Amino acid sequence: MADGRMAGKVAIVTGAASGIGRATALLLASEGARVVCVDLERGPADDVVDAIAAAGGTAIAVAADVTVEADMERMAQAALDAYGQIDVLHANAGIPGVGQAHEETPAGWARLIDVNLTGVWLSSRAVLPAMLARGQGALVLTASVGGIKGVRALAGYSAAKAGVLGLMRSMAVDYAAQGIRVNAICPGTAWTPLVEATYELGGGTGVGPDGAKVSMEEARERSTARYPIGRLGTVEEIAQAVLHLAGDGSSWTTGTALVVDGGFSL
Repeated sequence: MADGRMAGKVAIVTGAASGIGRATALLLASEGARVVCVDLERGPADDVVDAIAAAGGTAIAVAADVTVEADMERMAQAALDAYGQIDVLHANAGIPGVGQAHEETPAGWARLIDVNLTGVWLSSRAVLPAMLARGQGALVLTASVGGIKGVRALAGYSAAKAGVLGLMRSMAVDYAAQGIRVNAICPGTAWTPLVEATYELGGGTGVGPDGAKVSMEEARERSTARYPIGRLGTVEEIAQAVLHLAGDGSSWTTGTALVVDGGFSL
């Protein structure tokens, strides 16, 4: 691991306890990064740290809420206290949401924006001073194909993810001259706890022409059929995209939304 692609770097991953975040934390650690695994609860974050340690990597866990400014400041300070620097932030924490615009409630809408957009801003805001002080860093934000094209019954979620892309582009311009790159990934469907929760919220994301909900199994089959590559993605494949944008192999890439969706958005 000492000579991996992320050797010598310190990476923070929010939403690290499951799904894309867990896969990314494991991958970055396997490539030599020291990883700060952030999630709402300490126990699940500790589980990821244990998995990293068992594979020979280095990591710590931090329990924090991305919607709370003080938590994000504490997260950044924990990374600095443990490792002395912050090189990478994968701002990945998010929650699902299902509903057309007329079905969304103000409280549900606010929660989607708070976690999926404001949380990305607060986590980025917390790490930027350390990156600016060193004149280098990479932010990789988790957006979605829902942020770049219309997806049925994801009004609030898609609005938040489109906001992430706007934030990414603005920060990319603001910080490029200071050596900080800001990019985003736009994943399609990989079977993660968040995706499963989305299916459950909607009674299945596959909705017929009459608007009827369908079973979880049928919803998954319908979703798969929409991917030209012929299958859903895996969290490991999406983590590879994060690794690329976080590492030196993308040193001349900033302001990019990397679509990782098996051709869905085509």
